[in-house]
Formats: sequence, C-alpha cells, structure tokens
Amino acid sequence: MTHYKYNSADNHIDQRWIPANLWQDRVAEKFKNDAPKVTESEGSWVWEWEGRIFGGRDGGAADSPDNRQTLNQYYGKYADDLPDGALPPADPEIILKHMDMAGIWAYVGYASVRKWEIKDLALRHEVHRVYNDWMTELNTVHPDRLLMLPIMPVFDPEATLVELERVKKLGCKAVELPIADMAKEIWEECWDPFWSACEDGDITVCSHIGDSAGAPYPALERGVRMAYFSCVPFSAAKPISQLAYSGTLMRHPKLRYNYGECRAGWGPMLLQWMDRQAVERPGLFADTGLKEMPSEYVKRQVTITYEEDYVAGMMLQHPESGMADILMWGADYPHGQGVWPNADEVMEKTFAGVDPEIKRRVVFDRCLEMFHLQGPDASQIAA
Repeated sequence: MTHYKYNSADNHIDQRWIPANLWQDRVAEKFKNDAPKVTESEGSWVWEWEGRIFGGRDGGAADSPDNRQTLNQYYGKYADDLPDGALPPADPEIILKHMDMAGIWAYVGYASVRKWEIKDLALRHEVHRVYNDWMTELNTVHPDRLLMLPIMPVFDPEATLVELERVKKLGCKAVELPIADMAKEIWEECWDPFWSACEDGDITVCSHIGDSAGAPYPALERGVRMAYFSCVPFSAAKPISQLAYSGTLMRHPKLRYNYGECRAGWGPMLLQWMDRQAVERPGLFADTGLKEMPSEYVKRQVTITYEEDYVAGMMLQHPESGMADILMWGADYPHGQGVWPNADEVMEKTFAGVDPEIKRRVVFDRCLEMFHLQGPDASQIAA
C-alpha cells in the first residue's frame, strides 16, 4: 500500500505531451484546416496551426515516431517502464503511477496551451474549448487526485465568464487564469463578475509564471536570457499586490488564488513592503477602502508554489514572515528542474529546523484545503 507524504500543486502537460489528433478529432469542421496538428518539418515532429510551424521553445510533439527518444530524455531510467508512444503527463494511469512512486496524492496540472499564439480569435476560442473539454474528461478518472486546469480565455473578458460557467457545469474545481494574456489588467472592474462566479462556484483560480502567447525568449548574448530566468519568479508580486490593494480579495472573501512555480523566498518582503506602503502613504491607503492591511488578505486567500527554495524554508522558521500562511509545494513534474520522484532530500534540507506541523501544511494539507480535496485514507498518510 502506498503511503502518501506530499501533494503537488504544480505539474505540467507541455505541448509535446498532448495527443497529436486532439484538435483534429474535435474542432468544428470549419476550423480543421487551421487548427493544431502534428506535422513533420526538417526531420522533426512539430505542431502546426494557421499554416505556421511551432516547436523550439516548448518542444515539438512526442506523439510521433521519435517518441522513445523523448521519453528517454525526460524520464531517464524510468523510461524503460513506459510503452512506446506513451504520453505520461496526458495519461491518467501513468500520472497516478508516477505520483505513487513519489508518495504524492494530489496532482494539479498546467498546460502550455496558454503560450500558443493563435491569430484568429474564433479559432483561439475553439482551441481553448477543445482543450478544456479534454481537461475535464481527464479529471473524471480520479477526481480527488487529478486536477487538470481548464484555461480561461482571458483575451476576451466576457467570454471568460461564459467559459467559466461552462466548465463549472462539467465539474471543474479550479481554472487557470493566464496573467500575461489578460485583455485588461487583473485589478480592473471588468473582472469582478468572474471573481464573483468563482467565489459562488467554489472555484480556485490559478496562475502560472510565463510570458504572453507567442513571446520569444530574450537574446542569448551577454547573459540576457539568464538574467530573464533569474527574475521570472518575481513577476508574481505585481498581480498578487494588485489583487490585495484593488480590494478584490476583500470584496470576495471566499475567493482562493494560487500563483504557480514562482518560488517563494521573496514572499516575506512583498508582504512587509505592501503593509509599509499603507503606513508611509496613509492618504492613498485610505482611498483603497481596505479594512485591513493588504498582507492579511493575501495570507488568508493566496498561495504561491515552489519546487525547491531553501530561502523560503529558512523563512518558515520565522512566523512573522508569513510564509507558513501562503507557501504550497509542487513537484514541477515532469520538468528537469523539478523534484520528481525523489523529493525527500530536498524536503529534508528545506525544512531543517521547521516545525513538523508547518511542514505538513506546506507539503500536504494546504493543497487539499486550497482545492477542496479529501485526501487519502488516514492509514495511507505517512507519519
């Protein structure tokens, strides 16, 4: 019997793991010519849509003749147990087997479709619809363990609310809100109906680090790209502080918001600095209408996830840092920088000197609470 030690609130279904025929089998006939498909280009299997080739940044397609090479690249010695043609992050049976290998019960999955540049608005909506249908189907396999996130079409605020209501009826518990592609900024009034609908439907809202659809990585020269990767986690600070200071969290006290893979060592500074602004600028703070310090709303309603962050672990030893209130772990499966399937060593270092009860909240309990999951039987939870 598997004994579970963790829940992973950040995992991925990159485009290389999506079935090649997903859209061609499901889109309306008028979209088939331009809809995503897998084709061969210069000896590689890539995705194509609207007559354009996409590979490179997020990889090509694993559902192709070179599938075994891709499996070996991503899964190393564990690839030997995978059949040819397998798409592990898109296969519920394999996902659950892999989570069991790591002592992980719950799995929250993000997709790279949010990064796809699709110029035709109607096609973009159709691509989202098909993908979201697929996500909700995967979630029915084991609803208390698999939580694949439908993607909200935030490039169209009114359509976002319509799509939310549609996937709610399909049983979803959480959705992804791609920050970089929002037609209006997260603090603006046009999103209030969406927040209300999420609150009323008990839907957790999740965002993830990443650029807008189609955005290229910075140049390779003079370390610019490395500087970019070094600063990516801090991009979460702006939307989180805007949710707090705009009064969104105050007006929607049951709203739950998670920002994925942004690490966390910077979190205490954000909480402290938001509150300091209230003290330094009392007139402006009064204009916000907030009844409490902004950090209090964040600590009650917001979480951030990390896979390996020893600074955050040190901060957990200081209650005043707020880390014990907002931190939630994710394995980042199956990415190379993640910590699957052997997280124990990372956990031992991260939580050295930390109260065991706080550790359990960060790596196990908080995910269940955030996504309203029951978790395994008590006899299956590791001591």
